[in-house]
Amino acid sequence: MEGFTTEEKVALFREMISCCHVLLLAEYDALLHRIGSCTEEEATANELFSLSWADLPLENFLAADRTPVLFTNRVNMMWLCCPEFAGGELLRFYLLGPFFLDDYSSFTIDSGLAGAGASAALRQNAAKLVRELPILSWARVQEYALMLHYLITGEKIHQSDLRFFGSGALTPIGSEELLETDTHGTYLAEQEMLRMVREGDLELVRYIDRMAVTGTIGQLAQSGDTLRQMKNAVLVSVTLFSRAAIEGGLSPETAYALCDRYFQNVEAAKALSELKSVSVTMHRDFVERVHAVRTQKLSREIEAACSYVERHLEDDLSIASLAAYAGYTEYYFSKKFKRELGMTPAEWIRKKRLAKAALLLRSTDLDAQQIASRLQFCSQSYFTDCFRKEYGVSPTKYRKEGKA
Repeated sequence: MEGFTTEEKVALFREMISCCHVLLLAEYDALLHRIGSCTEEEATANELFSLSWADLPLENFLAADRTPVLFTNRVNMMWLCCPEFAGGELLRFYLLGPFFLDDYSSFTIDSGLAGAGASAALRQNAAKLVRELPILSWARVQEYALMLHYLITGEKIHQSDLRFFGSGALTPIGSEELLETDTHGTYLAEQEMLRMVREGDLELVRYIDRMAVTGTIGQLAQSGDTLRQMKNAVLVSVTLFSRAAIEGGLSPETAYALCDRYFQNVEAAKALSELKSVSVTMHRDFVERVHAVRTQKLSREIEAACSYVERHLEDDLSIASLAAYAGYTEYYFSKKFKRELGMTPAEWIRKKRLAKAALLLRSTDLDAQQIASRLQFCSQSYFTDCFRKEYGVSPTKYRKEGKA
């Protein structure tokens, strides 16, 4: 990046990481005063940082060496500090964060800030901020440290050069301890996801996005086979999610049927992009079903009928056969179905078939005619009209935008 100033390099780095995380990058002078104007969010982060090092000789620690520093406060909130020197003197430093290496408790953070003397206003603003903060893996933090240091100094360093400074404990933190934290954080994150499935918490997908770079999953396939490794990881998730969904109120019949279906979809995936699509759909599917059961209070008969439809979207379905499956007359079944789900059985079946069509468009090379026939639409033109009404675009454009 010859010809670029340090400020331009850092600005580019800031833009690049914003594509992945809500992760702030600010500039400070040698006395730890923030340089430049800031948003409300950045002002809260600055207050938290200032409060965290108030009684600690952080500026001396930063000035002692040119290498990056991982700073941790009393509630395990972290910042990456990358100093810039001029003539042997600390000129400024760049602060990346805050972030976490482990899952956190909002209560613990609030209590810790209160104990550190934070005002009620700061604690309230901090509660809003931390909900957006990423939980990074230890490997990702090291990568960011090495990249930011290189942008500032032009020097390439090793992970072992990273220094550590913590509130209440100024001794260096060993990599082994951080690896332990990383693994522990993965377990806590997994338990949190399963809780969200059990409770039908629709924030699950957003939570998974925030956790996307945290922890490790171990070696689940032969070294070098990335697709198989990720397939096995998704299969584990499918199994765990199905059991959590049962605990949340989803019928075992439905959960096991979904489990079988997603196992087949995972094995059919021929690329990581297809596997990602299956995984995202699976996460949303399980939690939305549990949410529906817990909030809409579907009767066992209607829930069973819905499960039957999900398993037979590619078959010829009639309202009469569904009513018989549920043990009702067609008239009573249709009336009860609309009362519980807010739409007629035919509308619900069409909606689910369109959702399946969207998945096929994202994860297979089947054309619109093949998908329409497979999902029992009477013609390609009717399928296209229904799809456009549901998703706002034609199947062809949906596939193109989905793979862009």
